[in-house]
Amino acid sequence: MAGNLGCVVVSVNGNEGSMDALRWALDNDLEVPAFTVAIEAHQKRITDAILNHALQICVEKKANVKTQVVIGDPKEKICEVIENVHADLLVMGSRAFGPIKRYFPHCNFSISHCC
Repeated sequence: MAGNLGCVVVSVNGNEGSMDALRWALDNDLEVPAFTVAIEAHQKRITDAILNHALQICVEKKANVKTQVVIGDPKEKICEVIENVHADLLVMGSRAFGPIKRYFPHCNFSISHCC
């Protein structure tokens, strides 16, 4: 399939469907090394921008924080971090899906985070 391809465009917007499309494209022998490097660089820029914004807010509030970037399913990773750092409280914003859920034993949430 990929033998005749010179340029491949995969549109990603951060939702899981678009990431599945990216995975499919990469898993189906699309050998475009520059594409992979560009995606990784873009993801790093987004991550850096998010962390810098969060850290600026913390600096303004004179809060001493430690950041950690984790990769994987947000629901699983948030639960792992909570367990590993022995957190007493998790604070999350709402994405207009309703009120914040505080049900720690089941970890019913699915957003990325910064600790």
